[in-house]
Amino acid sequence: MDYSLFIFPIVGGLIGYTTNYIAVKMLFRPHEPIGIGPLKIQGVLPKRRNDIATSISATVEEELISIKDLTEILKNLDLGTEIDSMVDDFFRSSDYEGKSEILSKINVTINSYMRSKVKKSLNRNKDGLITEFIRRIEGEVDFKGIIEKKIDGYDLNQLENIVMRVSSNELRYITIIGGVLGIIVGLAQMFLFMVL
Repeated sequence: MDYSLFIFPIVGGLIGYTTNYIAVKMLFRPHEPIGIGPLKIQGVLPKRRNDIATSISATVEEELISIKDLTEILKNLDLGTEIDSMVDDFFRSSDYEGKSEILSKINVTINSYMRSKVKKSLNRNKDGLITEFIRRIEGEVDFKGIIEKKIDGYDLNQLENIVMRVSSNELRYITIIGGVLGIIVGLAQMFLFMVL
């Protein structure tokens, strides 16, 4: 057997691995356009950063989590314990005592009665408060815009690190698969060369 034929799968594997490695790197680099004559080369992420930010923010809002999802969560929160705790804290605070000397001198029974009434009133009206809070959030918070601004605010190295953290294994597999496919093509070439 002519062992020089093994050059086909070796070279094929190297070419496949190297081209995929370069392709993965070119997702992120170069950050700034590099001109080679009339041809300009720039990484996909730096070049299309704004489009990618818009696309990611739209996908997150439409497919993963939206203001509507958050408002549903808020509607289902049971805030009774927190309201009671806040009222208790207020009645114990120096703000309460300092603002009303008369109330601070009222006996413990009346103070306790008032505390109970305030808790009941707040608990009875909490759904209305939450509904108003949700209405304000839905009207004034641009969830998609917040995500887009956040992504645009990252420098390119941070963005690259985030993408690598999320998909480093997948990108590594793409590089390895390029090498494997190169070897397979090289073996096919070797086989054809031997047969012909």
